[in-house]
Amino acid sequence: MTIQKQLTDIAFPVMAENALQGLMTLVDTYLVSQLGLAAVSGIALAGNILAVYQALFIAIGAVVSASVARAYTQDKPDDLRSISQMALTLTLVVSVGLGILSVLVGPSLLAFLGATAEVSQRGGLYLAWVGGASLSLGLMVSLGAMMRAQGRAKWPMVVSFFVNGLNIALSTLAVFVLDWGVVGVALGTVLARFAGVMLLWWRLPNRPKQLRLRISKSLFQQVLPAAGERLMMRAGDLIVVTLVVQLGTKVVAGHAIGEALTQFNYLPATSVAVATVILSAQAHAQQDYQLLETIRQKSHWLTYCLMALVSGTVLLLSPWLIRLYTLDAQAISAARQVIWMSFISFPIVTGTLSMTALWQGVGRPKLPFYATTLGMWLIRVGLGFLLTRVVHIGLTGVLLATLADNLFRMLYLNTLYHQKFRSTSLVKKS
Repeated sequence: MTIQKQLTDIAFPVMAENALQGLMTLVDTYLVSQLGLAAVSGIALAGNILAVYQALFIAIGAVVSASVARAYTQDKPDDLRSISQMALTLTLVVSVGLGILSVLVGPSLLAFLGATAEVSQRGGLYLAWVGGASLSLGLMVSLGAMMRAQGRAKWPMVVSFFVNGLNIALSTLAVFVLDWGVVGVALGTVLARFAGVMLLWWRLPNRPKQLRLRISKSLFQQVLPAAGERLMMRAGDLIVVTLVVQLGTKVVAGHAIGEALTQFNYLPATSVAVATVILSAQAHAQQDYQLLETIRQKSHWLTYCLMALVSGTVLLLSPWLIRLYTLDAQAISAARQVIWMSFISFPIVTGTLSMTALWQGVGRPKLPFYATTLGMWLIRVGLGFLLTRVVHIGLTGVLLATLADNLFRMLYLNTLYHQKFRSTSLVKKS
C-alpha cells in the first residue's frame, strides 16, 4: 500500500469525524444565537476555555497514537495493553480535575477574561455543564486514538456520525420545545458524547480489562511536552481573547462566528496530522528515515491541497453563511476579517501543523513545545497586545499577530528537521 493511500485511509475518516464535530459546534452556535448576542459571546468565551481542555486530551491522544502504533507495528500485545491501561488512567485523572475546576470556578474564569455580568452568567452555566462532564470528551479522544493506531479508523467516524446526529436532535428539542436555553444545548452535547464513549468501548480491540494506576516514566516524558505545547497554545489563545473582548461584545460575537466557520479550514491539517503521527511513529520504530521523508512530503502536499479547497469554499460562501448567525454590521465585518485572514494564512498553517505532527510521531514532542511557547507568548500575545492596545488597529492586529506566530513556528520546526533528518548524519535516538 502506498504512503498516499495509508495517509488517506487514516486521515479521511478523521476528517469526517472533525467535520461532524465542527457541525456540532455550528449547530450549537446557531441554536444559541436564537438566545441573543450575549449568549453567543458567553458560549464563545466558554468554548475557548473548553478548547484548552480539548487540547490536553488531543495531546494525550497524539502520544497514545504514537505509542500504540509503535507497539502494534512491533507486534508487542503486552505493551499495547499496558499503554492502553495507562492512557485511560491518565485520561480519567485529567478529566476529573478539569470537571471540578469547571463547576467551581466557571463563571469566575469568564469574568477574569473581561466578560460582562450577563455574558459571564450564560457562558459560565454552559462551562459548568459541558466542562463538568469533560470525561466524555476525554474518553472519546483517547479511545478513538487507540482504535486508529490499530488500523480501525472507520469506527470512530461512524460513532461521530451517531454522536453528532444525537446532539443535534437533543439540543434542538431542548431549545425549541422544552425551552431549556443554554442548559439544553449543553446537555445535548454531554449526553451525546457519553453515548459515543459506550460505542467506542464496545468495539475497542485489545481492550484493557483494568486501569493501571502506575504510569510509566517514558509515557509521562512524551505526554508532558505534548500537553505543554497544547496548553501554551490554548492558554495564549485565552489571553488573546481578552484583547478581543476589549473591542466590544459585537466584535467578540463576530470573531466567534468567524472562528466557527473557519474551523472547517483546519480540518485537513488536523486530520492528516493524526495520520502523520501514526505513520511517522511506525517509520521511526523501523528506523526507516527515507520512509519518514516520504511521509513528510506526502502529508504536506495532501494537507496543502485540501486546505486550499476547503478554505476557498468557506471564503466564497461566507457572505451567506455569516448572515445565518447575525445581521449586525459590526459583527459581520469582524467575521469577514477572521475568514479572510484564515484563507491567506493556510499555506503557513499547513507547514506548522505537518511538522508538529511529525516531531510528535518520532518521539520528540519537546521541539513543538519550544516552538509554540516562543511563538505564542512572544509573538501572538506580545505583538497582538502592541497592535491592539498601542497601535490601535483593532481585530486586524490580533489576526496579524496570529499569522506571524504561525510563520515563526513553521520556519523553526522545518529548520530543525532539515538539520537533523535531511543531513547525512541521521538522528538514531529520539
